[in-house]
Amino acid sequence: MYNYDLIVIGAGPGGYVAGEHAAKNGLKTLVIERGTYGGVCLNVGCIPTKTLLQSSKVKHYVEKAAEFGLDLANTQMSVNWANILKRKEGVVNKLVNGVKTILKMAKAETIVGEATIIDGHTVSVNGQTLTTKDIIVATGSSPRKLPLPGFDQGRAEGVIIDSTRALELPQVPQSLVVIGGGVIGIEFATLYATLGTKVTILQAVDRLCELLDQDASDFIAKKVKSLGINVVYNAKILGYQNQSIIYEDNGTAYQLPSQYILESVGRVINDQVFGSFNVARDERNRIKLNDKLQTSTDSIYVIGDAAGQVMLAHYAYHHATFAVDTILGRNPKKVSALTTPGCIYTYPEIATIGYTEQQLKEKNIEYVVAKMPMAVNGKAIADGATDGFVKLMFGKKYGEILGCVLIASTASDMISEIALAMENELTVFELEQAIHPHPTLAEVISECAKQAIYTHFNHKH
Repeated sequence: MYNYDLIVIGAGPGGYVAGEHAAKNGLKTLVIERGTYGGVCLNVGCIPTKTLLQSSKVKHYVEKAAEFGLDLANTQMSVNWANILKRKEGVVNKLVNGVKTILKMAKAETIVGEATIIDGHTVSVNGQTLTTKDIIVATGSSPRKLPLPGFDQGRAEGVIIDSTRALELPQVPQSLVVIGGGVIGIEFATLYATLGTKVTILQAVDRLCELLDQDASDFIAKKVKSLGINVVYNAKILGYQNQSIIYEDNGTAYQLPSQYILESVGRVINDQVFGSFNVARDERNRIKLNDKLQTSTDSIYVIGDAAGQVMLAHYAYHHATFAVDTILGRNPKKVSALTTPGCIYTYPEIATIGYTEQQLKEKNIEYVVAKMPMAVNGKAIADGATDGFVKLMFGKKYGEILGCVLIASTASDMISEIALAMENELTVFELEQAIHPHPTLAEVISECAKQAIYTHFNHKH
């Protein structure tokens, strides 16, 4: 007889959703969290980052007031960083309390403590040994650290920081070097550049956000430049010395001083929970999982960032319900990385889903592209938000949607329409037929689909 039907380790996006879903479906559930409920996303990731970015976005709007016929000549605006951080903490605390309430209302038990897996049915926490039929590991990930000369010293000095520390700096820095031009690096570079920081991005390859569609990368490069951010491409980081980053560019070594240096070079999974208990791993030491998210010990599931697949909170949500439904014997539909949107919360926002154009070429998939600028959209013109475009990639024969790049002021909200369409294998014909309210930014999607039909299907429905 087990103490629990299910023990969930970790109360981040994957963990708390798994705990809620299991408890609401009648499983006696325990959720163990070693830190703060809500995990990285809620406490030191998605939510606080977007809250700070919203403050910078408001500043951006105020600076454009004259374009909307508003005279602010007698009003001086300044950045009150302490109040910005205070607002961020308020948002985070409200949502953390919300997670606790969700678990309580679902009647899931909770414990704060460091859990260790003893075997496939046993977990140790706070000196207790608890048994369970199944275990879900939702322990998340941590920022990756570069093992380079001087970096440990730079971290000890508080100059080299990670994304967590970047959310709680004592003041807006005078200068910031961002190592890595991926999503996290771009968001922090945008945030601080908008607030007045001199920002330099050191990118290891020849374009920013290199995993995105080329058109999205090109747009990001232009926006970054417009904010006064300097980007060094193909930069090789050599080390740290005297509050400076040392890097190589085109065979020449440079030393760049900066108040702070942000390491934004990806994340590594948190798998310490396994302790000395062995599960099968691949050649890169990642935990091997089957298509049901089970480890080599089939009573142990791994979800979210800890699974090492798509490190996004909304992907973890679906992992959570998938794993619990599998435990309940429901044979759920598998989670697809291809139909999972990704968003960058710059201004304008950037949202992508499906294949990039480069991937379609590599896979020899016959496709067609339709593109529509936001500058032709009535709502975008009225809002003064005409930067961006929608790019649809669809099958040449049937018009099935293969991928999308959406750049608009509310792209993160708009991309869900494409996700729904792709998940249900809809085509550009259904997208065009859906009636979109006017005027809205989302109209650009149906207009792009209409253009695709006119251009590539000879007007035939």
